[in-house]
Amino acid sequence: MKKSKLEKLLGKKVTLLGTARDAKGGAVLVTAQGEPIYIKNLDFWPQEIEGKQVSATGVLKDEKFIPDPIIDKNGGISTGATGTQYVLEKAKYSLK
Repeated sequence: MKKSKLEKLLGKKVTLLGTARDAKGGAVLVTAQGEPIYIKNLDFWPQEIEGKQVSATGVLKDEKFIPDPIIDKNGGISTGATGTQYVLEKAKYSLK
């Protein structure tokens, strides 16, 4: 698996640029490389920001943010994600 350029920034306060998008797991900033960064404690972007270019500053983490999918007794699979996700904590954001 190819390592992300974001790995060297983990645990640091960073400013990231990208597109504001809403996902099932919450608000994400999608970088130019297509990497989703979840914005901790933000369920969705305000209507006037969603889909636009934003700058977000916060502490970058790699953590289990989205629960794993669950397979029920009939084989049905719930939504979820395996592994960890990039998360921006204590984020402040603005339009670009």
